[in-house]
Amino acid sequence: GHKGAGTARARGTTTPGVATMTAAGATLGIAGGLVRTGARAIGTPRPNLPAAAARGLGRRLRAGASTSSATNEARAGEDDGDAPHVPVLMRQVLDAFDGRSLRCYVDGTMGAGGHASAIIRAHPELRTFVGFDVDPLAHSIARPRLEAAATESCASTSGRDGESPPTPPPPPLRIHTVQSNFRHMRERLAELDLADGAVDAILMDLGVSSMHLDTPERGFSFMNDGPLDMRMGPSAKMSAADVVNEWPEEEIARVIRDYGEEKHWRLLARRICAARGVAPIETTRQLVDALGRIPGVKKGRSGGIHPATRTFQGIRIAVNEELAVVEEAIPAAVDALAPGGRLAIITFHSLEDKLVKRAFRTFAGIAPASDRPLSAWEPQPEAPPKIVKLVTRKPIVADDDEVGGNTRSRSAKLRVCEKL
Repeated sequence: GHKGAGTARARGTTTPGVATMTAAGATLGIAGGLVRTGARAIGTPRPNLPAAAARGLGRRLRAGASTSSATNEARAGEDDGDAPHVPVLMRQVLDAFDGRSLRCYVDGTMGAGGHASAIIRAHPELRTFVGFDVDPLAHSIARPRLEAAATESCASTSGRDGESPPTPPPPPLRIHTVQSNFRHMRERLAELDLADGAVDAILMDLGVSSMHLDTPERGFSFMNDGPLDMRMGPSAKMSAADVVNEWPEEEIARVIRDYGEEKHWRLLARRICAARGVAPIETTRQLVDALGRIPGVKKGRSGGIHPATRTFQGIRIAVNEELAVVEEAIPAAVDALAPGGRLAIITFHSLEDKLVKRAFRTFAGIAPASDRPLSAWEPQPEAPPKIVKLVTRKPIVADDDEVGGNTRSRSAKLRVCEKL
């Protein structure tokens, strides 16, 4: 479980119009994802994550026309050559909050601050920003981008089109960066004196970022050799190497099947255990070699993806307990929203999307579907109370232009709901 304070402490800053704060909190310790059969973290702790920033991508999102001039300004400012991560569905996220007054905005997965800095630029009325991330590297990259966006936003309100600046000037944007998993959103917001019903908009961009994938030392990608880590934050109690070297074969098989949705899960788990019996599997390349060739896969591709993709996904989800985190975070996010506030969630694989869809439908008062046909005289499932309305009945996906400029956006899906 997550323990430790998260009390905000003031930090000095010379950035005009910006009041910066940090909230310190111990990051989440993971012990086996959602595996329920007694798996535990074994082995010595892994070294801390590298402090060096991932290399910049410098790639412009090719987004469609925006619905406001503020959105245009936000997107223009977002093209940051130093950014190590290209945010997906940027236009769609900005549109989800366009035309709404945002005084308090929460980013549950701040990352390098791409979406967050765009929101700050698009909403000069914003007074409180809270960004969650377990990764210290993300904080070191995001903070200067957020402060720069706040400065630009403040300058833009100082007199547009020759107008006199407002008197008195608006209060500065307070930026709180919280080094904590967003599953603890309720507690951390309370520590910042943000009670339930105080937030106008929340975004969660789930999954692994380009910043992680493009850094071999993090061990998320099989495309470059690196230590088999896969931890989102440095204080997690186990790594991917612990899973593949210490967990029993049946648990590894369950992870590959349930989280990786891999149909050859038995075979791959057996191969992993056979390989670790010869020598420990400590790098991403060693894990790929252990998996070997997949039956029926031609030219090293299965369904258009590398055969190791699903296995790496399953192990990563287990290491970071990703599905459990989302299940805990959504109710807290809905409670945090003010009436009319919106929650937007971006997912990247079917497990996440199904979970988000089911949670949104439940909060929208839609009775869960029965696992079998019910006759007219049988008791029907009782509908839960309606707390939100669905803004998106079907998920929003990236357009062809964005996929062409950023292939990682092809699997992204955005769902939005609004608090009643």
